[in-house]
Amino acid sequence: MTGPRRSAHDPAADLLPGEVARPLKALGLLGYVLLLIAIALIGMAISAAALGWALTGWVAGAVVCTALALGCLVGGRAALTTRPQHDRAEHDPLIPEVTAEEAADYRRHHPHPPVPPDSRGPQ
Repeated sequence: MTGPRRSAHDPAADLLPGEVARPLKALGLLGYVLLLIAIALIGMAISAAALGWALTGWVAGAVVCTALALGCLVGGRAALTTRPQHDRAEHDPLIPEVTAEEAADYRRHHPHPPVPPDSRGPQ
């Protein structure tokens, strides 16, 4: 044997390029922020009801923020999963997928030999 075998498939080829992934991650992150704002507005609407204040503005703000948040979250996820090889759970702004540029930068700073395939795998 001349050395460790490399698989024919490069996992970095499955990664989205940064110019595609970053805007979609930002859209999903915006959705999470809007969802947090909507929760705060719902709390304010409950407080306004308890104090006898006008509810219309708080409820309308909560509804608009919730709709925008869901649109951002669903839209970002739908755009990411339209590519057949990119429908994994890593496509999330809170647990983002590594872009091809980030993977190359990591490999440049942390070189390591390829891991040989497991010999105990399915046969």
